Amino acid sequence: MKLMSNKILCIDTTSEFCSVSLFEKNMLIDYENSLIERSHSKLLINQIDNILKNNNLHIKNIDAFAISKGPGSYTGLRIGLSSIKGFCLALEKPMIAINTLKILAKSALKFINNKSAILCPMIDARRMEVFTKIYDFKLKELSVDRALILEKDSFDKFKNDDVYFFGNGSDKYKDMVTRKNFIFIKNIFSDSRYMGKLAFDKYKLKDFENLSTFEPNYIKDFYLIKRKGKWMRS
Repeated sequence: MKLMSNKILCIDTTSEFCSVSLFEKNMLIDYENSLIERSHSKLLINQIDNILKNNNLHIKNIDAFAISKGPGSYTGLRIGLSSIKGFCLALEKPMIAINTLKILAKSALKFINNKSAILCPMIDARRMEVFTKIYDFKLKELSVDRALILEKDSFDKFKNDDVYFFGNGSDKYKDMVTRKNFIFIKNIFSDSRYMGKLAFDKYKLKDFENLSTFEPNYIKDFYLIKRKGKWMRS
């Protein structure tokens, strides 16, 4: 597959919010974000259309599509994946998938000036459970993705390190620990603006997904929650 202008459209639908970013290689060109919770199916295509119009582009001018692959909201993941798969299949363009926990870690780095830091993104998985993973300052993986029921000693392995916790699941752990070297960063969300370099690195390596077999990273079975008397996927 020939590399051309390296325009990559990145989308993230894994959280309550929905965002779309356009990159030229790893440079952010344009960005759309919705703060209307759980409206991905209504807003995603409009966001993509707005970015294309604002930059005088047609969807066929996009060289690759990148998706935040989870873990995260079951419904959000399915909406994002179905849309991007459709574009990739129709246009014969590659799809790049990026771990949502890594996107969170990438977004937190702007607040961390400590090269020995341990990064611990956390995504809320209901009750006292989170989806989490450990990275070093260079985003090297130090653990696998996992669903973890939080306990006070969950991260005692790193009790002598500066550990930074962030993401919408981290508040659960903040109330459990008092270590001064366990640092909590607020308002870190998975966001397509932080996918650019991660996506372009994969693009250069032609690290693309198989469209017929790819599935989001759920880690575990999706949750069912009851709303207005009906059971719905989360």
